[in-house]
Amino acid sequence: MRYECPVCGDSLEVVCDYGKVDRSRLDAALNCFSGMWDFRELLPVREGRNIISMKEGATPLYPAKEKTGCRAYWKDETRNPTLSFKDRPNTVGISAAKELGYQEVSTASTGNGGASLAAYAAKGGMRCHISIPDSTPMGKMVQAQFHGAELTLCTGDYSDSYRVNRELSEKNGWANITSTYLNPYTMEGDKTIAYEIFAQLGRRVPDWIAVPLGAGAMLTGIYKGFRELQLFGFCSRLPRMIGVQAEGCAPIIDAWLEKRDEVQAWQQCSTIAGAIADPLKGYEKDGTRTLHTIYRSNGAGVKLSDEDIMAAVKRLARREGLFAEPASAAAAAAIERLAADQVIGENDTAVGIITAHGLKSGLQITKKGDK
Repeated sequence: MRYECPVCGDSLEVVCDYGKVDRSRLDAALNCFSGMWDFRELLPVREGRNIISMKEGATPLYPAKEKTGCRAYWKDETRNPTLSFKDRPNTVGISAAKELGYQEVSTASTGNGGASLAAYAAKGGMRCHISIPDSTPMGKMVQAQFHGAELTLCTGDYSDSYRVNRELSEKNGWANITSTYLNPYTMEGDKTIAYEIFAQLGRRVPDWIAVPLGAGAMLTGIYKGFRELQLFGFCSRLPRMIGVQAEGCAPIIDAWLEKRDEVQAWQQCSTIAGAIADPLKGYEKDGTRTLHTIYRSNGAGVKLSDEDIMAAVKRLARREGLFAEPASAAAAAAIERLAADQVIGENDTAVGIITAHGLKSGLQITKKGDK
């Protein structure tokens, strides 16, 4: 499996031969889909026997119950098999690895990606190796271990786990399914979120989509999905992408706010939103790729305090019935912030991606009767 250009060292992108895609099948899938593999026409696995799936995708899109200052919707990715959006990139990444003949897979993870890949490896009869920060919430580590994964606990932050996993994968010949931009196949799973949003909105493109960012592959994947819909003539315009990070780890949003062309890594991160605490040390180009997608879409960037993020966790849980981990709730907080600042208009449609379930984050009520 190739992970980067041998000439410039940049990350790769899967290119589909769109001339061979059966548009009628794509049209039919947009009319009625039961999972993301219904969009197989645009996914990079040739043989159906290689697909390792647990019926991921087809997650609900809810209109916001409470006023947000715009026409807001929540895309509930907590409804995937392992309770996070990571099932989308992992089902494609591991299926591609199987098709290429691999028997062992690996990933660097802040928790959700590792727990997800462990489940898919178990389903596919493959061995799974996960490099993970030793500060990862216990629930995510237990989930991965019960699926039979081998965990390597790393001192430091996600970037340290990324480095360790890459070294181990190269040494042992494992397929590295890390779903930053490192593995080119995984982002193809992310783009299926775009197809579903488009279909669920009655074949309409939202004005804005808010996405929590680690390295940001999901944001770029969703934008690619809408570009493909435009290419096939299903829509005439594209959404504006909102990147969301925590104040305690915001290398991409800092670059956007400062109007820079490149992202600089952070040396230290500290935030309750651990799922998006990626300082990008050693792979800053991943962040730059996301930054350019935000620019290209005429989008926006938001960074939030831990207090604002936790307030959003509680609002979603108590007003919308959605228990989201902090990184996920950041998308809702960002939409509310931009609507209050009148960046998002009151008649605009905005979709927030609720990426993972709150039970996975280790959140606790700190005192009796906590409000």
